[in-house]
Amino acid sequence: MANPESRAQPPDGGWGWMVVLAGFIVYGSTFGTFRSLGVFFLTFSQQFQASAAETAWISSILMSVTLLLSPVGIVLANTIGFRPTIMLGGVLSAAGYIYLMDEFGWKGALLIIGGIMLNMVVAGALVRPLEAYSDRKVLNGPRKPTNSRLIDSDTVLEPGTAKKCSSAATDFLKTFWARMDFKMILIPSVALFMASLFMMQFCLFVPSLYIIPRAKQLQIEDYAAASLLSVSSVADMVSRLAVGAIPDNSRFSRFDQYGLSLCLLGISTLLLPLAKTYPALVAYAIAHGAFYGAFAPTLLTCVAELVSPKRLPSAIGIMMSIQGCASLAGPPFAGWLFDETQSYDATFLQAGAGLLLAGLLPFLLRLRKKRPADTTEEPADSPQTVKGENETLLVPERETAV
Repeated sequence: MANPESRAQPPDGGWGWMVVLAGFIVYGSTFGTFRSLGVFFLTFSQQFQASAAETAWISSILMSVTLLLSPVGIVLANTIGFRPTIMLGGVLSAAGYIYLMDEFGWKGALLIIGGIMLNMVVAGALVRPLEAYSDRKVLNGPRKPTNSRLIDSDTVLEPGTAKKCSSAATDFLKTFWARMDFKMILIPSVALFMASLFMMQFCLFVPSLYIIPRAKQLQIEDYAAASLLSVSSVADMVSRLAVGAIPDNSRFSRFDQYGLSLCLLGISTLLLPLAKTYPALVAYAIAHGAFYGAFAPTLLTCVAELVSPKRLPSAIGIMMSIQGCASLAGPPFAGWLFDETQSYDATFLQAGAGLLLAGLLPFLLRLRKKRPADTTEEPADSPQTVKGENETLLVPERETAV
């Protein structure tokens, strides 16, 4: 049998496409549910006789909990593996929806969503290495004491040993804090990009959540109003494919693409109050999906260009935590604006202004890059900064020609 260490690295393609399919299922099950919550908005409001701000808490809590727990998911993935973590998330998501329906007798739509969430279990099963089994060595002889905290299957716990299990949560928190490098927020470029992310996430799901209630307010029938989300999703998919086919350009970086797409998304949202007919709302849905699909794939790319590969998992966890905090406050604030004004115009104007501001912030990275004092590397680490490695530039190196 060949030595596993002598095997060549697997090429791109092959089973990697199955992993891509798994990612598609996970994102479709989670963020697809987020973007479809606008269909249930008026139903929830009428069922519970709640205001727009109170009803918005349903979607904001769902999005914020998902994003805030992402660092925990990263730690779990590094501890037990990506495959079990994804499958565990699918089981918990489905169980939560099914429990709500059984407990409160809710509509069958939530049961269907719970079934959709179970697809993440299948997606998690697809995330595996090419070699399902590896060579193992069996050691015969007496067991030797080790520093491992794992308990053998034939070990009998003493009465006082159970108390030590209470420290498992403390150990997990210590591991979590050690893996999450929060000091990188002190880097100016990272802090500026995270501020843009917070403003973006604060307003991002407001159009998807309130466009259907606005359409119904304009006396548009239910199926036509719900189709707006489908139109936006199709435009989103086409835009992502088109953006992925665009080659990298030294004069137009991913930061520029992120900022420009957000600015256009904000401007189109600012113009939404002018849409009074169904064709006009369809036009906005197309624009919203196209600009959303243009900036969304650049998020991880931008983060990867701001920090080193060693810090990338921590940076992604911090990014999603910031997005989770913004998601918790954004939709209820937009709902409060509607309750105060009894018009969705203020809601969309606030969202459009926030998205426009979030798109303008990344361009400050380019302005700072143009200053003569800027260098191509961060200063050497010191006890007052971040230890262990040097940071990359405020903007990617390929922008040095600008």
